[in-house]
Amino acid sequence: MSHFRKIASVTQKITLAIVGIFLMLFLLVHGGINLCMLRADGGEWFRAAAHFMGTNYLVKIFEVVLFAAFLVHILLAVILQAQNWMARPVRYKVPSKSHTAAGSKFMIYTGILVLIFLGLHLVNFYFVKLGWVEGKYMVETADVQYADPDCLQQNQEKLLQLFQNPDASALNPVKPVADNISKADLLQVFGSGFTHYEPDFYNMAKELFNNSAYLVIYLVLILALGIHLTHAFPSAFHTLGLNGPRADKPVKAAGALYAVVIVLMFWGVAIGMNILY
Repeated sequence: MSHFRKIASVTQKITLAIVGIFLMLFLLVHGGINLCMLRADGGEWFRAAAHFMGTNYLVKIFEVVLFAAFLVHILLAVILQAQNWMARPVRYKVPSKSHTAAGSKFMIYTGILVLIFLGLHLVNFYFVKLGWVEGKYMVETADVQYADPDCLQQNQEKLLQLFQNPDASALNPVKPVADNISKADLLQVFGSGFTHYEPDFYNMAKELFNNSAYLVIYLVLILALGIHLTHAFPSAFHTLGLNGPRADKPVKAAGALYAVVIVLMFWGVAIGMNILY
């Protein structure tokens, strides 16, 4: 029986490692897309990337895989942590110094903070996409044709305001995209049956990162993610066999570098959006 338990434990660790590497690659992609928000183009690059991610069918399939990976990662992490606690149910009465890395000691706790960050991120962005939470929206000029003609007729002035280019010196007085639209204005101007709109993640991010309380919480949770990654990165590769005297230091160094890059990418966007806007 113990033999089968050992095999099951090893299988769980290998699965956790593979899923973890997949999620770490996703973080790089996500961070790279977020960096587009710092380009001085009114969010054009970021919106193009967000539109592609939200409409491409392959990306939608990837999205399902991603959520499955998150659930598997959380489940296996909880199971393995519980097994570790059960293996040593009695705590030592005399505290002893340990050479275990801080990231390893507090892995479950930083994991909880990362889970809180994920929940916050879903509520503020992904749930808006699903229509579960109200946010800000945008409409392209080409999609106005799908709106309710009666609503457009009754709200011509507001429609023109939505698409009016704030730059008086611009060659085109009409913006190609009406952005930062509230749900109430969306329904009023375009009609309740209008579906050709998208969440305006760019303006939602600007608003959130200019909220001091949210910004501080976000920075703290991203730091927790970085601490989590400093152990998760080498742990994943060690589980898959990349260990030993020659590999340990380079893998740990790569993990530390990766964690720093991720933290700086997400911090850079948050702080940059706060300073620029």
